[in-house]
Amino acid sequence: MTNDTSTSQSAYPLPEPGHADPRLTYGLLFDIADALQRNGFPRPVGTDWANLMTALGHFLYQPKEIS
Repeated sequence: MTNDTSTSQSAYPLPEPGHADPRLTYGLLFDIADALQRNGFPRPVGTDWANLMTALGHFLYQPKEIS
């Protein structure tokens, strides 16, 4: 077994971009919903979509610092 330090590091959260990230799209959100559904979770409905987008944003990006 190799001692790989990259496995003990985290890739996320990323620095908060100064603008909207074009990679964070409804297509990505639908892909995530599809993956959840394939793994036995119900498909998001109604306000679930906004909650999923918010959760994804919290996972991906560091919170903005408030001064």
